[in-house]
Amino acid sequence: MRLVLLLCLAIAPCACCAGQPPDLQKEDLRAVQDALKKRDASLDWFHVVAKQVVDAAYSLMVVEAAPTELRPGTPQRVPVYGLRQIGIFVVSGVANQVRLVLDTYPLRSTGAYPTLEQPTAHVAYAHFYSDYGYYEGSIKYIYDLSSQRPPLKIRYGILALTSSERRDGKLRYTASFGRSGQVMAGWTERHATIVIEPRAGDAVPAYSFTDAPAPPDSAAEPEPLDTTDGQSVIVENKTPPGQPHQPSGIDVIGKSGTKQYYPAPIPTMALYREVFPDKPAGGEIENDIGPFVLDRNKIWFANTFYDAEGVSGVGAIGSFDISTRKYDMRYLPEVAPWSGSAILLDGGNLWIGLMRRPEGAEFGAGLLRYNIATGAVAKYAVADYIHTIDRLGDTLYCGTSHGLYTVRGSKVTQFRFEPDGQGKLIAVPREVPQSSVPRR
Repeated sequence: MRLVLLLCLAIAPCACCAGQPPDLQKEDLRAVQDALKKRDASLDWFHVVAKQVVDAAYSLMVVEAAPTELRPGTPQRVPVYGLRQIGIFVVSGVANQVRLVLDTYPLRSTGAYPTLEQPTAHVAYAHFYSDYGYYEGSIKYIYDLSSQRPPLKIRYGILALTSSERRDGKLRYTASFGRSGQVMAGWTERHATIVIEPRAGDAVPAYSFTDAPAPPDSAAEPEPLDTTDGQSVIVENKTPPGQPHQPSGIDVIGKSGTKQYYPAPIPTMALYREVFPDKPAGGEIENDIGPFVLDRNKIWFANTFYDAEGVSGVGAIGSFDISTRKYDMRYLPEVAPWSGSAILLDGGNLWIGLMRRPEGAEFGAGLLRYNIATGAVAKYAVADYIHTIDRLGDTLYCGTSHGLYTVRGSKVTQFRFEPDGQGKLIAVPREVPQSSVPRR
């Protein structure tokens, strides 16, 4: 669940500047140190976690601080692990003069470093993730550098649009943030229905928001899909949660009611090495049928596979011809590293949400358009995990782990649902540059 161009921070102190310029620790911190020591004079160790440019004059800086101590066997003083603090500042100039203290708090109160996204002149965001990448909550800071007023600090949860339904020319989304036991103190789980109504041209879609009860945890049994020749099919992923993997496949139920099971192809280790010559092969290859769609007498689908702990797979666009009972697998280089999270058959094109399933939280890897007839592939910058894909008129709508993305031509726009200064939920549009396609 990563917003476009997020500046990801590490979890461990020794790596909290991972991905940062190598000279980040050479920043002038005298003004920042003074601001932190006014709150706690015992602080004598300081470490720059991140610095993000706001505009030509200002930047956002995150600094970790702690008192130090001498420990047996260590020649130098080291930070006291349990007394670390985080400070978030708006700074200016090469001396990093502190223009505003956005926040200070003990690191133990969150258990994770803040992940920043691109701030504006008046709004900054800090998102929090656990060691394994699970989202735990966000803080929105609304500030005015022309005044001396303290910033407005709003704790909120990113709303994920997890399922969709077309009705009367509108899209109804089930939206959720968090589940019990998976959010930090001060954050609460929230569930809602969001209705999206398209408007003409480039106008922001109309929307309404209604609180709703939590959706049921249990997964529904797969429903039979009726073909045009009187047969039906059931796509089955048979592995129960926490149980050893069982291959997925497709049941074909004939007109007489007889059922025949056809297991989905699993890539060989030789194919894996051919597709990924520079990647060490895992001990086991698994592949299942991921998101799928029925087109008359053919099922189109994207592969899905776990990619960690010695297990991996090869992403593919697959089809199953119900008349011939044969699979056709297309192991495209643009798809091979990824699993599929959502799919839409749109005329002669397949739109597929790409993602990865590592140990920990799954994350999105872009939106793929595949032309069935020509094999042409295009990728669009949807950086968050795609749950749903729909089309209304000339616009594609993707419900994701962080709001709604629209695709019109080559233009990608994200609409995030977040609180304004009064706590009212609003849709905040952001244009998404194509250069932000995830490349992990």
